[in-house]
Amino acid sequence: MRLFPFPVSLLLVSIPLSASSFTKTYGGAEVDRGVSVALTADGGYVMVGLSSSFGDGGEDVYLVRTDAQGEVVWERSYGGGEEDAGWAVHESAGGGFLVGGFTKSYGAGGFDCLLLRTNSAGELQWQKTYGGEKDDRCWALQPTADGGFVLAGETKSFGRGEEDVYLLKLGESGEEEWSKTFGGLKGDRGFSVVQTADGGFLIAGQTYSQGAGDRDAYVIKTDPSGGLQWSETYGGEASDVGHAIAPTADGDGYLVVGYTASFGVGADDPYLIELGTAPEPRWTRILPGEGVNRTITGARATDGGYFLVGFTFLPAKREGGALLIKVKADGQPEWKEHLFYGSVGDSLAYTVVGTADGGCIVTGHTTTRGAGKMDAFLHKVDPE
Repeated sequence: MRLFPFPVSLLLVSIPLSASSFTKTYGGAEVDRGVSVALTADGGYVMVGLSSSFGDGGEDVYLVRTDAQGEVVWERSYGGGEEDAGWAVHESAGGGFLVGGFTKSYGAGGFDCLLLRTNSAGELQWQKTYGGEKDDRCWALQPTADGGFVLAGETKSFGRGEEDVYLLKLGESGEEEWSKTFGGLKGDRGFSVVQTADGGFLIAGQTYSQGAGDRDAYVIKTDPSGGLQWSETYGGEASDVGHAIAPTADGDGYLVVGYTASFGVGADDPYLIELGTAPEPRWTRILPGEGVNRTITGARATDGGYFLVGFTFLPAKREGGALLIKVKADGQPEWKEHLFYGSVGDSLAYTVVGTADGGCIVTGHTTTRGAGKMDAFLHKVDPE
């Protein structure tokens, strides 16, 4: 467990806004959410999430392919009669797409982890489920150096606690090679995973089983076979979460992105931890602000800094919206932007990816714009 009341940087600064080139919404008459976005080889984008406007069930996996301006090339839904969600997407080497998520329509238990593959037109080629008799969910998908994939999430079917971090290594066709669980006797979840230079894996998430407070940010390092090398918690006496992990620009470190109620000035504040190959942080940053400000994911920018996304909410004013922040390589803030900000509604930015022009692409959901009760969105930010 790591406590960082000092020398944490509390960054109370005035931050200018970014410039955007387009904002588009997607969906039908009901609830549609964008959760993850990836760049495509032709300069466009692919977004995945979930939809209750289209498909066969209460919610289905929702995949949208767009051109460089965010115009729809095609959109597809996948799933059965129950709830199905897409939480991560990557373009495959053959031009199709891989989607990770979870399903209640198929599999062995309540919810099961899901991996599906499509061709370049979004037509389903195959899908696989992973899990046991209870609820198991996948929140992250990453291709691996050997041509396979790794999924990270949570399991109630396996492990020794109420809920454990779940790591699955899959082959090129989705066949399970091995799976591992990590955690204690309470609830532990893995939200993000990266493969490290030594072929192992780093997982970021949260733990109620260990640490100093109600819950703590939780980072796990494994070897290439999923064997535990080390794990560490970060936080204070309140609630702290590590929601994402991304490689640093120098190639020998990792940035953990999350939020903290233990440090800072708000109910929740953005929480950044840069790690090397060991659990001791290189530095820790907090970006305090009024009310609730949660950063959920981050991505490296071409200048060596990072884009961070999440949401902001001011309980006293009943105002809020999606949140986008740009920070330097050392975590110092450069600018921030509120998207779909207002006194009513529900808007959240869930994933950001840096683009080759120095800008970024953001996905999430909003109730303040679009065709339905809630719509997915893409927001393209131009370089400065």
